[in-house]
Amino acid sequence: MACSRCGGLIVKESVYDMEGSSQLVLMDRCLQCGNIEDPVSARNRAQSPLPPSQKAKIRRAPEHPNPPFPLELTEG
Repeated sequence: MACSRCGGLIVKESVYDMEGSSQLVLMDRCLQCGNIEDPVSARNRAQSPLPPSQKAKIRRAPEHPNPPFPLELTEG
């Protein structure tokens, strides 16, 4: 099985539920990038209105406190 994120090897893991119960949850984990797929995250991704590529934060150029002055060439 190949990772949907990086194409690496996927292994099956059993982990205990995060809410303290003794219930085991099966999930797939990529050995290369660490991407975890479990039924809950797969269902949440399927219901998401935006594709993953559009969920990333928009990077903006940092505002400089003192913007550079335009270069003016004068003969003197």
